[in-house]
Amino acid sequence: MPGDPERLGGYWLAARLGAGGRGVVYDAYDDEGHRFAVTVPRGEVGHRYERVSCRHLAEVVAVGSDQGVPYVVSEFVNGPDLRQAVALHGPYAGAELAALAGALAEVLRALHDAGLTHRGLNPESVLLADDGPKVIELGLPVPRPMGACTYQAPEVLTGQAAEAAADVFAWGAVVLFAATGHDPFHGDSLGGIMHRLLTVDPDVSCLPGPLAELVGRALAKDPADRPTAAELLVDSDAQLRPPETYVRQRSLGELAEEVYATLTPAQQQEVPGLLLRLLDGDTPHDEGDVLRPLMEAGLLVRRSVRVPAVETSVGKLVAVSDDRVAPASAALYRAWPRLRGWVADEREGLAVHRRIREAARHWSEHRRGRGHLLRGHELDTALGWAATKRRHVRLNQLERDFINDSVALSKQRRKLLVPSLASVAAVLAVAVTMTVVSVHGQNDLRERLIEADARAVAARAESLRTSDPRTAMRLSVAAWRLAPVFEARAALQASLVQPELAVFTDPEADPQARYLLRGDTLIRWDASTVTLWDVAARRRVASYPLPAGITALSDDGRYAEGPASGPIDVTTGRAPDAAVYAISRGNRTRVYRGTRVLFDLTDAKVALSGDGARAAVSRLNGRVELWELAPRRTRVKVLEVEPLTGADAAAPALAFSPDGRTLAVAGRDGVTLVGGEDARSRGASAETFGTAVQPGPDTVADLSRGASPAPTGATTPGPGVLALPAPTPTPAQAPPSAPSQAPAAGTSQAPAARTSQPPAAGASQAPAAGASASAGADARATGPAPLRSAGADGGRTAQPGAGATAQAQPGAQTGTARPGGPTGTARADAEANASKAGRPGTGGSGTGQPQARATGATPRRADEAGTGRSGSGDPQAARTGDGEAGRSSDGQAARPRDGEAARAGDSGGEAARAGDGEAARTSDGGGEAARTGDGQAARAGDGQGARTGGEPGNGPGDGRGAGAGPGDGRGPGAGPDRAWGVEVVDGMEAAPGASAGPLVFSPDGRLLALPGAGEVRVWNVAERRLSGSYPLKDPGHGLAFSLDGRQLRYLGGLGSVVSLDVSGLPAPSGDGHIAAFSGNGRVAAKEVGNAIELTDTEERRKLGRIAAAGDLAFDAAGRLLAVAGDPVTVWEVAGGRQVATIEAGGDVPAVALSPDGGTLATARGKLLETWDVRTGRRIKEYAGAGDLALAFSPDGTTLAAGRNLLDLATGRVTPLDLADGAAPTALAFSPDGGRLAIALEGGRVLLWDVRERATMGTIETGSAPVDELRFSPAGDLLAVDAGRTSLWDTAALREVGQVGSWAAGLAFSQDGKRLRGVALDGTVREVAVDPGLTAREVCARADGALTRAEWARLIPESGYQDSC
Repeated sequence: MPGDPERLGGYWLAARLGAGGRGVVYDAYDDEGHRFAVTVPRGEVGHRYERVSCRHLAEVVAVGSDQGVPYVVSEFVNGPDLRQAVALHGPYAGAELAALAGALAEVLRALHDAGLTHRGLNPESVLLADDGPKVIELGLPVPRPMGACTYQAPEVLTGQAAEAAADVFAWGAVVLFAATGHDPFHGDSLGGIMHRLLTVDPDVSCLPGPLAELVGRALAKDPADRPTAAELLVDSDAQLRPPETYVRQRSLGELAEEVYATLTPAQQQEVPGLLLRLLDGDTPHDEGDVLRPLMEAGLLVRRSVRVPAVETSVGKLVAVSDDRVAPASAALYRAWPRLRGWVADEREGLAVHRRIREAARHWSEHRRGRGHLLRGHELDTALGWAATKRRHVRLNQLERDFINDSVALSKQRRKLLVPSLASVAAVLAVAVTMTVVSVHGQNDLRERLIEADARAVAARAESLRTSDPRTAMRLSVAAWRLAPVFEARAALQASLVQPELAVFTDPEADPQARYLLRGDTLIRWDASTVTLWDVAARRRVASYPLPAGITALSDDGRYAEGPASGPIDVTTGRAPDAAVYAISRGNRTRVYRGTRVLFDLTDAKVALSGDGARAAVSRLNGRVELWELAPRRTRVKVLEVEPLTGADAAAPALAFSPDGRTLAVAGRDGVTLVGGEDARSRGASAETFGTAVQPGPDTVADLSRGASPAPTGATTPGPGVLALPAPTPTPAQAPPSAPSQAPAAGTSQAPAARTSQPPAAGASQAPAAGASASAGADARATGPAPLRSAGADGGRTAQPGAGATAQAQPGAQTGTARPGGPTGTARADAEANASKAGRPGTGGSGTGQPQARATGATPRRADEAGTGRSGSGDPQAARTGDGEAGRSSDGQAARPRDGEAARAGDSGGEAARAGDGEAARTSDGGGEAARTGDGQAARAGDGQGARTGGEPGNGPGDGRGAGAGPGDGRGPGAGPDRAWGVEVVDGMEAAPGASAGPLVFSPDGRLLALPGAGEVRVWNVAERRLSGSYPLKDPGHGLAFSLDGRQLRYLGGLGSVVSLDVSGLPAPSGDGHIAAFSGNGRVAAKEVGNAIELTDTEERRKLGRIAAAGDLAFDAAGRLLAVAGDPVTVWEVAGGRQVATIEAGGDVPAVALSPDGGTLATARGKLLETWDVRTGRRIKEYAGAGDLALAFSPDGTTLAAGRNLLDLATGRVTPLDLADGAAPTALAFSPDGGRLAIALEGGRVLLWDVRERATMGTIETGSAPVDELRFSPAGDLLAVDAGRTSLWDTAALREVGQVGSWAAGLAFSQDGKRLRGVALDGTVREVAVDPGLTAREVCARADGALTRAEWARLIPESGYQDSC
């Protein structure tokens, strides 16, 4: 506001947070961008509060005065005050109230022990942060407003000093307010408040007993009767946090970043230069209207000029606008990290640019006279800045003309006047010398200018990295081609590993339109049209008009409906045929077949299989129902998962795999897979020497194959992977002419992309030639820990009373089912069952693990529901919680609780009783939906299939489902081939909020995208492991795999689709994985079970396995491999022969081999020993030198062990002076042996000069521990594995970039052009680190170089080059 200071004591004020009787509070930032609350008090400031420390006390950082303005700087607490929290949450009670009381008591005890008092404790001075309550307003003068007096002690009102007892009184009043939501001494006037404070004892009976007694004593009128702060301490395990509905205050930097993200790539490119010019007092020309969004967000404002007050018809005029733009607060340049970085990059050059800008303007104002051009030292300074230091500020046309004319004038003045031949020879010699110097200087200047251009282009590439990744990749290649400067190389490396591949934006983006994403198709739905864009081809493929009144659209954009009209096929404008699809409007979803309603649901999510033969419905309470829709609607499975609750309550997200055989359900605790028989066996054959390396399921080679063909023959069930039986087509539906792709989140297919012809009605869009494989295809025998499979055999192996989660018992029958017998893949594991069992008598499946309770069909009866009564041996079926009928092992049906059959159909329908021999029939005749999930689901009887009136294929009154033999009594889905199972996948954790979805399968069913709070995780379903993750705030309805499965796409900004490289998503490092490479990077070894697998990385073939396990160490050439353990063994790589056995006297956790393979070092505790590999005899023992980090020098004469260097020839041990006590976690010598890289705890890496015994520099990699180090063959690069692997320039100690994330192992190829590692799936991955090779691969990722038009727009300062 006018009059507010811009800066106080080094803190930049951004905006007012509030104002009250104790002062004005500002949102403030220091020079590093840290956020604080700065209060300008109305009175004296207490300095002693800076030394009080308590976890529930907002820390006072500084107290001071700036030009007579006092201020108090304190920790910023991003949370509501107690009054706001009570308004949002309601009054507190129980453990939460006790936690609040205890926290406030801790604060008072800390203050009183320091001899201080708060003197103003009230609901407004208590904030709720993420880590609990925080008390603010320390050291501020006591206010006098009427409302604040409500919490002052009676003696203070009578003129006595506010002592510790007054704080205790305020404590009692605040706790009582939190419990009731009312001020305990509220009055309409100051007199009324004082009367109540002096005479009234508030009612504390609403408080729990012990707390009521404390609060009552604290509110005593006599200070002597009140307890001390130490007596007020209350224990509670509850965590008091801000209410879920509270909207946090965004920082200035967060607001700026959000606005920046909404700009187009071209606008983002202009932002740095414009804001830097504003910082320097310039008024830039905003050609692209870039500053308007920043002004609308309040980040920038138009300046005004004060004028003498003049009365006008609309009021008094006191200022006029001068059309200049300025930051609303200078704090923007500190609070926004991105802008702070731009300022740091250009800090030294802003003064030089200011001089150029002012001189150019002066030159222009004087008709561009030559006398006003730069020359001499000023010109050299300007050119030096433009050549070496300019990164974000782009010279405008006037400034470029000014510099060019100054350079031209300088060249003319430096031309030598060549004398006649009669002149003295010495003059000629001097002239020649000066000419050579001049030419050399001009060439040097030209090179410096080109390098500056390259740095500027690299900076532009970084600014477009997320908004326009393809252009960023092309710019990075162009920067490297211009000049091989460090910044260009870093940009190039980032382009190779960035997951973002491209961004497509609707050229006709409409803020009023709704956007949907399906595969390669972006769907825009506005008031009158549905438009389809091919994201990959970047073109519009179709546009369909909509009739008036359309209010809802299916998620694939194919079908629409209005509030008073039936559904229509968007592509034809007519009523749909027999296709199955879902349309949602608000919280209501309808599932149709043609124009007939199959389900009408509220607060539920629906998934449909790609062929429309199956549907799944999830409810807010976590209940999931699985329905067969073909040939008749029949419920075949019911299960429960843990749903989201509270303010984020939502039905669990679910999705069918593309082949429709697996259903994924995202609960709060993890992913549940629902399916029947396995599609493939997971048995693995033994490995032999010389067999070829098979790529992993998500390697580039594998992804390039596209969708896998569906298995056609009979299959053998295997453990851990579940798949549904192939669906049966309905008589009314003709088989599609092309394979179908399952839609995400249970919708029918999007209209076909890449064709201008509308797709045929009812047809599905094909992802690729051939059907998709099941989610379980190619699952391997090795990998993560075994999965828990619950009820996979349909419950046939469960004993009566086993509870809702059926576990296979020892000796239970598994494998391929005989007709009428059990099927499925549940494993018998008594120990696992015991560890996961619930409480006695509950039948639950244990706490702390993801749970899914399954009821429904057994292998013999697809229409039977329920399981045995939990915790009892009664053969009668247990009643399920929602009125479903259950069946026990003796075949007796249980009746619903109310003894009546459940009703199917609309409210006007008639429910048939599903007794022991009758089928439940619906009588909706008019096509109304069967209501499910609310305790009134249709119940199938004992021997008859559920029959739905009006469906094709029903024999009148026959009571059987289609496909049932005469008298067999089975409905659709009956029989062993219709078994369903539930697998709760322990390894596939869900991020917070993930159960809200949407879930998306890749076209081949191998990958599952699972969004959550702040990120989307991509799981390898076949191997039950995390394949990668990506930060993503809100995917909403826009998340889909491309049709070839190589890219994951999401809706970014308005009408924008971001495409991610699935194989390039950052993956976690694999804890417990053991792998190593030979010194030359040729041979890789990885632990597989109880064996070590060897691979030739150059020829891409497996060398075989050796029967050993433990820490690994190669010699330099990869001829020998040492394996730690008891005993230590040494193996010949070529033939797999054991050549040495070292008995070290116990288990050895760490080993190292000398480069020539002749010496072995072992570490056991603090004991370090060296051994002769050929003889197996000990060479020397070094007591106290043992360490897990070991490394030999390249010549084999020195061994580094932790903080010690050992001279192996003399036995001398030299401790390294590492300045602090941090323990090394990894070591690596440079190829010349002159440098030692030492990884320390906390993510630091020291470069140590071995000869000088001194530190050469430090690399800060982050907080993650460093697991491995490796120098490149030339020694110019250092690879650091710390969660993600990064590459560092050892001379400049600067990070070249991230190069990947692997499970274990690190090695450069022999030519140093590639870096290798072992992935979680056991395959050897590699990434280019040579700039030339990297540039070629980036060109391939970016689909070529910049066009001439793009170059002219993005790099106007340099002539066009074909960079690829």
